[in-house]
Amino acid sequence: MPRNIPVIDRVWTILDLIRWGAEYFRDKEIDSPRLTIELMICHVLDIQRVQLYTDFERPLTREELANLRAMVLRRKDHEPLQYILGQADFYGRPFIVTPDVLIPRPETELLVDRVIRGAKGQGSIRCLDIGTGSGCIPVTAAIHLPESHWLAIDISKGALDVATRNAERHGVADRVELQQCDILKEQPAGTFDIITMNPPYIAAADISELEPEVRDHEPHQALTDDADGLTFFRRLAVLASVMLRPGGTMFIEIGHGQSELVRSILASAAMKTEIIPDLAMVPRIAIVRNSPSMS
Repeated sequence: MPRNIPVIDRVWTILDLIRWGAEYFRDKEIDSPRLTIELMICHVLDIQRVQLYTDFERPLTREELANLRAMVLRRKDHEPLQYILGQADFYGRPFIVTPDVLIPRPETELLVDRVIRGAKGQGSIRCLDIGTGSGCIPVTAAIHLPESHWLAIDISKGALDVATRNAERHGVADRVELQQCDILKEQPAGTFDIITMNPPYIAAADISELEPEVRDHEPHQALTDDADGLTFFRRLAVLASVMLRPGGTMFIEIGHGQSELVRSILASAAMKTEIIPDLAMVPRIAIVRNSPSMS
């Protein structure tokens, strides 16, 4: 057994493991050490977190300890907890995640919130999500906009498999169509009332500065265009005039320091862009309307 990892040939209760895990992960400089070990124990025992506090003295079996040990070793190496648990929360719902997809983030919840607020009351609408990953954007929007129909595209078959499972899990598979497509080389058929995109906007030069959880574990092609981070915005500027219906709206997540560059790129498509900050007041969402007004 690696040093400091609980041995299996003794009795470990839930309380023992919480105390040990919180200290172990703190020493390894893992974020939220106590929460991390608690969520791992919940996963291994298939219980809710509140049950940890009502069953402190419950001992784990050898098999349960072995499973927990394997998870601890993965997290020690900075593998994201969401991949270890196999899911991430997004907009109040659990989404399946694997290393084939980015882990959904709160900033993207802001984008979805804007989509839902902007499309309420529009009736039947056709929507496109570019680079869908886990499918968190179209699936969540489809849940809240029951008359919306989504085409969700991604270059990665692995990502599309995950998105398909999430659409089925949340009961919107009949309104979220998944399609393998390289948006840089292909164009989806038809036109759309809403287009959403969370593109690979991290510049290649900045990848080395990312936290190891992101840099070493999340899918590279979903993080960066291997260029200046603006490739997908330029492509969307070219396609917008033919894919976005008159009066339609695009909702695009952007990176830190990109707001004016993105605004300039989209201006080449004769569209005005409104930039919305996230909760940290960082410019984060570009809202682009195919109309002269910005109501």
